[in-house]
Parts: sequence; C-alpha cells; structure tokens
Amino acid sequence: MLKRLRPYTRYLRPVRWQFVGALLAGLIYGLASGAGIPVIIKEVLPRIWVEGEQPVPLGDLLVIAAVLIAGMGLRSVSQFANMYGMAYCGQRVLEALRTDAFSHLQKLSLSFFQRRRSGDTVSRLITDTEILRAGIINVTNDIIKQPFTLIGAAGVIVYLSIENSEFVFILAFLMSVPACVLPIRWLARKLKQRAKKLQAQVGDVSAYVTDSVQASREIRAFNLQDDQVAGMRRRVRELMKWQLKVLKYERAVAPLVEFVAVIGIAGVIVYSGRNGVGIQELVPLLGALYFCYEPVKRLGKIAAHLKSMEASLDRLEDISHQEPEVIDPESPIELGEVRGEITFKGVSFAYEEETVLREVSVKIDPGEVVGIVGPSGAGKTTFINLILRFYDPAKGAVLLDGHDLRGMRQKDLHDAISFVPQEPLLFNSTARENILIGRPDASDEEVFEAARQARAHDFITGMENGYETTMGEKGTRLSGGQRQRLALARAFLRKAPILVLDEAASALDSDNEALVQQALLELTRDKTVFIIAHRFSTLSVVNRILVFERGVVVGDGTNEELEKSCALYRELRQRQKFE
Repeated sequence: MLKRLRPYTRYLRPVRWQFVGALLAGLIYGLASGAGIPVIIKEVLPRIWVEGEQPVPLGDLLVIAAVLIAGMGLRSVSQFANMYGMAYCGQRVLEALRTDAFSHLQKLSLSFFQRRRSGDTVSRLITDTEILRAGIINVTNDIIKQPFTLIGAAGVIVYLSIENSEFVFILAFLMSVPACVLPIRWLARKLKQRAKKLQAQVGDVSAYVTDSVQASREIRAFNLQDDQVAGMRRRVRELMKWQLKVLKYERAVAPLVEFVAVIGIAGVIVYSGRNGVGIQELVPLLGALYFCYEPVKRLGKIAAHLKSMEASLDRLEDISHQEPEVIDPESPIELGEVRGEITFKGVSFAYEEETVLREVSVKIDPGEVVGIVGPSGAGKTTFINLILRFYDPAKGAVLLDGHDLRGMRQKDLHDAISFVPQEPLLFNSTARENILIGRPDASDEEVFEAARQARAHDFITGMENGYETTMGEKGTRLSGGQRQRLALARAFLRKAPILVLDEAASALDSDNEALVQQALLELTRDKTVFIIAHRFSTLSVVNRILVFERGVVVGDGTNEELEKSCALYRELRQRQKFE
C-alpha cells in the first residue's frame, strides 16, 4: 500500500519545509514521551520520597519542579507543533488533491459522464479525497513519530536492565510487543473488504440524494415522496451496516493491543513482587513499558487506516486513470480566420453497440443556415455533437474549412462555435455573469445589447436586482423560455462564425418565438448555422434542410424541394400541423 501512496507524496512538495518541521516536532514528542517521561519519573521519585522525616530542601524541590515543567513543556510544545503542522500540510494536500481530480474530470469526454451517476462522482471527489488526505498525513506522521517513541521507551528499559541486573528478565516481556502484529494484520485484511463496500455505499447514497434533488418537480408531480423516503431509508440502513462493520474492525485494534500489554505488565508486576523490586524502580519501568505498547497501538490503527485508504484510492484512481476519448493532437493545426465550411465524409458513429449515424456525407458551405429535422433517435443531436467534437467519428471524418477536427485543439474549435442547447444550464450566479460566459471580456454595454437582441433585457431588468440578480441553481428562478433567451444572449455576445441551436426555441411561447425569430435573422447573418427543430416554425430562417432517419440523411434541400421529394419530411410537417 505504501508503494501505491508514493506518487501522491508529490502533493507535499509545496509544503515540504513545514512538513519536515512538523515531523521533527513529532520526533521530539516521541522521544520526550517514550524516554523523557520514564527518565523524569526515575529521577524525580527518589528525590521526593526519601526515607526519614527530614523534608526535601526547597532548592531541590524548585529544581525538580523546573525539570518537570521543562520536560513536559517541551513535550507539549512539540506535540502542538506536530499536530498543527500536520493539519496545515493536510489541508494543502487536500486542496491540491481535489483540484487535480476536478481538473482531470474537465478533460474527460462526455461518454464518461453519461456512464456515471453524478452523486457518486461527487462523493469520490469529496469523501474519498478526504480519506486519502488523512491517510497521507497521519501515516507519514506516525511512521516517523511512533517508532521513535517505541525506540525511546525500549532504550530506557534496556538502560534500566543494564543498570540493575534484576531487570534483565523483564526484557523478555518486550517480546509481547511483536505478538501484537498478528491480530493487527488479520484485522487489516478484514477491514479492506468492508471499507471498499462502505465507500461504494457512501457514493450510492450521495447519488440517490443528488437524483432526488434534481427531480424535485417530478417526485411531487407523481407523488413519489414516500417511495423516495423508503429508498433513502434502505440505503442509509445499508450504509450504517457497513459503517458498523468497518468500525468494529477499526476499534478492535486498540483493545487487542492493550490486552496484550496488560499481560506483559502483569508479568512484570509478578516478577518484581517475587524479586523484591521497589516501587521507585518499578514505576519508571512500567512507564517505559507502557510507552512501548502505545506506539504499537497507534501503528495498528495505521494498518487499519491504510486499508480504508486503499478502498478510497481504488475509487479515486478509477477516475484519475480514465483517459479522455477525445484528445488534442501533439502538433495542432492553427485555424486562423474561420470561414465556417463543414464537411462530413462518410461519417459513421455508434454509442457502444448502437449505431447512430451511417455513412453520412454532406457539405455545408460558409454562411449557410441549415435546419436539421427527423424523428426522435434519428441521429440529429449526434450530428451536432460531432461538429462540436464532443465525440470523434468511428469511421470517416468531419472537416472544418477542409481540416479534420481531430487535427485541431478543442479550445480553438469551441472558440469558433456558439452553442445553445435544448436545455441550457444556468449557473448559480448573476444574470450578467451567466451571459458573460459567451465572452468573458465583454463590456457591460455589450452584455446589455446581447440581452436586448435575445429579447431577455426586459425580464432581466424587471427582477429585483436587474443584471445582478442571482439566477439560482440551474436557473430555477426563471421560466423555461427565460432560461433559453438568456442562453441565446450568450450566443449573441459570443459572435462566433458557427452557430449551433439545439431546439433553442422549444420553450418559447408563440409571442416570444416571433420576437426571437426576428433576432435570429440578425444573429445568423454571415454565419454557418445549424438549427435542430421539431417545431417547423423555427425553420423559417433556414435556406437548407437535412432530414435524418435512422442515422441516414434521407432528404437534403429547401422546404419546397423536400415537400416534393421526401416522404418523411411531408409526414413530419403533416403530423405537426395536426398536433
């Protein structure tokens, strides 16, 4: 396990001097505990409890008091420096660990997120990184501190045994210390399996809560509250079961070590009583023997903690070892000025075993406004996703201005495209900040103008704080139409040469749709535009329409041409008129 942790020690480099200082403080604390306390007891007791009625001189008492204060003060200061220093380093490690894990998530392809439950992913970034942070710090600290405590205490016992030949036999009781290792190893093996189950259950509970919060309207609409509570109760009960199993094995370490320690100490007491060893000689010996067992108990907890860490490390590395499916080339093409010509050359694509696009070959000239229609599951959104390079085609190539998208940086490609999804996501920030996502360096006046063009300015200024009003998580304070108009404002602000609208007018009422249609005439000027639409009124601004069916383009032309040549197109139009 320690070998697996070695790559993660790089997170200690920025705080290496603070970490070394904390370790040195721990070393001092270990020696002050294991050797210092027994030695102080050995030297102090004979000077205070002396035979006879003659009181101890005040000067001697003051010296004894000063030694006690100095010894315990050094131990207390080093303990604080060790604990605080380690806590500081731990928080810095946690910050870097979570940031790196989150940064890696941003590089992964969409397919990764479609296979995972978001709540479980969040649990791995929050809970598992905290367990790993605690492990890196506590294990490293105790591996340094506890052995020195053990060495100091064992050294005192050896010294006392050399000084008094009657104590030599007591060295045999030190052999009970290694005996503690056997039950600790057995407990650690049991603990790993249960810790892995526990972390998986934590992720399941987190995912369940996330799903429930995100589906709050549906739960109330279908009266699912009781079912949700029952599902949560089952998961929490299962979580508690695994927590108790882990707790059982973690908490068994200390009692086992203490039981073995009592056997050793009891043997020392029996031996000392039979051989006339006095209390003044016995107390420092027992103190040293106690400080031999305490490090073993702590190291036993480390063994248990390592197994919990290993379970969390497995879950974290399940993310960190994932490689993005869409990657930038080593020598990317410099795009320069983008004209907006998009070409599909024999493109096929499948989600796992399900083929979604089949041998699609189309060319869209710069400045064309293209509508994309077809029944559900025909491949329309996949066609758009390939233009955005959220995925790479399984066969064929998608070209921008004659260049394969796989030959350019994703950032350069996305800078050239404005994208308005069917369900736009608004962040829990102000209206102004949400629009600025389109172009962060834009001025306030440009933001206002983009909102006017998207017919969003009036409802934004009508809110209590205008453009500084917080939108709420996922824009919950706005209606569906308002969220889409705010997303359209981003597109107006971005002024990219390629515009992609995925059902961008689906949540607009007829009045607002008419207003946005006028805005789209301006927005689509001198741009290459793709508009996915179920509502054919949205297609009034297009000059070309692609009709998809089962991953194949079965129609390509103007509205008038398709009315004559494409049966599916006529059927879709008739169906919408009927609706």
